[in-house]
Amino acid sequence: MKYKKRDDGSFVINIKYRQHASWQGTILWADQKKTANFRSALEMLQLISGALDGDISDEAVSPEEEGVWMDKA
Repeated sequence: MKYKKRDDGSFVINIKYRQHASWQGTILWADQKKTANFRSALEMLQLISGALDGDISDEAVSPEEEGVWMDKA
């Protein structure tokens, strides 16, 4: 099986807290200059997977909303 190399997946992860056996923090999608907050390691992985699969929304959201990509200010 051959895999294609992708250059659209640079993420910077900032773990702010470790509570309830998981991570909470922010993630920066460096290539698109978008950020998102996450409440668990699973949610962080879902954000990355959705970003790479193109499953992101351009709807306006509040800066405090969790699990949604926002343009970096």
